[in-house]
Amino acid sequence: MVLRLDDRRIRYTLFVLLALAINLIDGLVTRSIASSDRRSLVAAAASVDVILVVSLLYYWLLVRPGIRAPATLSFVALLGALHATYFWPIRVPIRAALAGLCELGLLAFVAVRMLSGTRRRSIKDTSSDPVDAIRDALEAAFLPPLAARMLAAEISVLYYALFTWRAKPHIPKRAQAFSIHRQSGQVELLAGLAMACVLEIVPVHLVLHRWSPVAAWIATALGLYSAIWLIGLTRSISLRPILVGQDYLDLRYGLLFRLRIEAHRIARVHPRETIGSPPAVVLPKGSQPNIWIELARDQKARRLFGIETRVRQIGLAADHPSALERALAQIVQPGSPL
Repeated sequence: MVLRLDDRRIRYTLFVLLALAINLIDGLVTRSIASSDRRSLVAAAASVDVILVVSLLYYWLLVRPGIRAPATLSFVALLGALHATYFWPIRVPIRAALAGLCELGLLAFVAVRMLSGTRRRSIKDTSSDPVDAIRDALEAAFLPPLAARMLAAEISVLYYALFTWRAKPHIPKRAQAFSIHRQSGQVELLAGLAMACVLEIVPVHLVLHRWSPVAAWIATALGLYSAIWLIGLTRSISLRPILVGQDYLDLRYGLLFRLRIEAHRIARVHPRETIGSPPAVVLPKGSQPNIWIELARDQKARRLFGIETRVRQIGLAADHPSALERALAQIVQPGSPL
């Protein structure tokens, strides 16, 4: 079935509105009942609505016409089951167990989609970058692209902070990797800030605890989370170098910047910025570039949380500028000055 763009938008909008209405009405009805016996009966009916009815609507409006993949139906059902657990009285002991199982199921769905996406990229001989796999998995789970990119950034930081201590840089086959972080010292700076966050947790907690235990624990949680974020950013910078492939240039600076450029869109590469050039992005920020890449036209680059910015010229503080220039000379179209 061939669907027009307007038809897709109508179907998406209709499903979202119906799903929100069902969840909102069922939630209000179950919370308005004081009797636990009656609430259990109403909660059972409401659970059928948010799990079965919403899933059927999703299938009819989006899966059956081919807009969404059938596998995403399980994500919608799990999300409904997670919401349904909050309809039941608090004293029902199975409620917490069901909520935990639903959350594990949602995480498992994202993990399976992430692994399958990484496997497909490996077969196609493209980058198996976990950030791309996480984002694709979230987009496949019925999340809007912007929300998927923002949530992917959050999950990616946790991934790099907690699970990459033995990992190697993500470099696809037939691609060359070039680092741009050693001369700037930003990795050391971020690592130092993370260490400072860890060291100040105990004294700050003890000081605040004298006035407010709640504030003390909030400050402790924020300190730990800040340290995890800084560690994740530090690890991502080391594990996501610039890539020069056979017909593309993938400008990556950890989770802070990403711009993939096809070789024919590179206007020229030169060792220093020319007078009168358009505003440029410098990687790492605040460093002294030794290679400038000018594009034929503006391109959209992604920063942290999926924020997009238009770029025409990029200055790189490459750790090995001569090697990077030679690699770029092999892919830039003849006649483009180097």
